[in-house]
Amino acid sequence: MIELVIFDLDGVLVDSEWLMARVWSEQLAEHDIRITPRTLIDRFAGATDMSMVDVIREEAGASLPADILDRIRTVSRGRLQSDLEAIEGADTVLASLTDAKCICSNSAPDRIRKSLSVTGLERHFPDAHLFSAADVDRPKPHPDLHLHATRVMAVDPSRAVVIEDSVTGVTAAVAAGMTAIGFTGASHVGEGHDAALLGAGAATVCNRLSEVPMRLAELS
Repeated sequence: MIELVIFDLDGVLVDSEWLMARVWSEQLAEHDIRITPRTLIDRFAGATDMSMVDVIREEAGASLPADILDRIRTVSRGRLQSDLEAIEGADTVLASLTDAKCICSNSAPDRIRKSLSVTGLERHFPDAHLFSAADVDRPKPHPDLHLHATRVMAVDPSRAVVIEDSVTGVTAAVAAGMTAIGFTGASHVGEGHDAALLGAGAATVCNRLSEVPMRLAELS
């Protein structure tokens, strides 16, 4: 029996991955590091900002300024404010769910709130139901964040279903002992991504959020 539905944010409820990848690509280019948005998405979807910087700094052998993340986050806030949109059907699906729901995202807490506010989805999630990488020592792909959420929500992990668009997120959900539903309906998703999510352990994959209630019913 399902008692909790956990949503990832970026690429599941808000169509932010392309926006953020373009910001990263532009900011890195200012320091002569050329990485396309597509490459950033393929390599780092679902990762934390800090882990991205660490890998890029190591591989590029370049000296990035200490405040590079602050710069990226400042530009990102403006881009989210002007261009961010909810994934089609997000508001309707969230309103229709009768099970408890929350968000588990590797994004920073202020980024989560900003994204929900801009897209009008904040009405579905009180602050107590928003969980970020800042809440745990080991974010996704480790299971810690999802397990933290179920402890706070007082739900057994086996009765939680997680909606994730990345291999990172699906890996975390499966490691937490939860059922994962892969989502491939965001604009950044490339060919063959459904197979990658299934390969990571997703029980099923949806291309539209409107399919989620039916998939939840099948899993109940």
